[in-house]
Amino acid sequence: MNKSLFLGFMERVLAFPLWIKQIIFLNLSKDLVNYLSNEFLDVQEGELFHIYKPILSEQGQNELLTKESKFDESIYSFLNCCSKGMSLIEIAIENNFTMEEVSKAFTFCKTSGFFSSSVPNLVSAVAGFIAGKYRTGEYFIRAGKMTIEQLDKVLNKQQELNQSGKHVFIAELMVQMGYIRELDFKSIIFMKEEAGKRFSLNPDDVPTIAMEKENYDIRVENTRLKEENEILRQKMDALLTFIKDHKEPEKNEENLVSPEPSLATNPIAQEDRQAQPAEPEEQAEKESEFTVKLKPFADES
Repeated sequence: MNKSLFLGFMERVLAFPLWIKQIIFLNLSKDLVNYLSNEFLDVQEGELFHIYKPILSEQGQNELLTKESKFDESIYSFLNCCSKGMSLIEIAIENNFTMEEVSKAFTFCKTSGFFSSSVPNLVSAVAGFIAGKYRTGEYFIRAGKMTIEQLDKVLNKQQELNQSGKHVFIAELMVQMGYIRELDFKSIIFMKEEAGKRFSLNPDDVPTIAMEKENYDIRVENTRLKEENEILRQKMDALLTFIKDHKEPEKNEENLVSPEPSLATNPIAQEDRQAQPAEPEEQAEKESEFTVKLKPFADES
């Protein structure tokens, strides 16, 4: 199975250096505590709606295979992703769905018996609330935050206030009566508002710190060769200095010896000179020339 866009995205984010991830975590923590209650921050992975993975029942698999009921194509796209073991957030990103659209498909498939296993209460409650199936009071009951008796008391109180001319929202009353916290209510309302936003993911836009191994190896090799060439240059300079220091005294000694008759004025000496092979010293001077081969750098392209 091909990796989903979301998993590829997460792998690249998790590959960031620790010092980058730490700053991201600190900033996200400060941001999320303003919107979400502990119910959503400390929730167990299996109860978090976004990453829940629905498992198709035999009925769901048959419907996906035959399309007998002729549902909207988005339902079959949803079922197809479920059959691949995708989480709800992966399904949303893979199909460019909003989480509200995913919630509606999830709730419909759950009611139709297309899932093989029972859905956790919190997952089911969040899906129903975002899809518009559950109202605020029913959401908190299904999420295990309130009882039916408590909701009845809230409704009775609201009716009394309405009759006295005071209009109060049910969520406000639930908070005032101590059944839920204000942040609990704000969290689910904020999640529902955000669920209507569409999120398109292009993994190529995610910063990357990976360096191609080939380019890295070339840079390492070039650094090594540069160091070796520098050593060779230093040896060459030292050798040239040594040769220069030992040749200068020989020139001074030659200057102290009386000059021989000029070859131009002594034809016999000139013929002898031409007939004789080169002196060892002259041969040595000719052979003293040398080259030092430097190792070429590797191509960085």
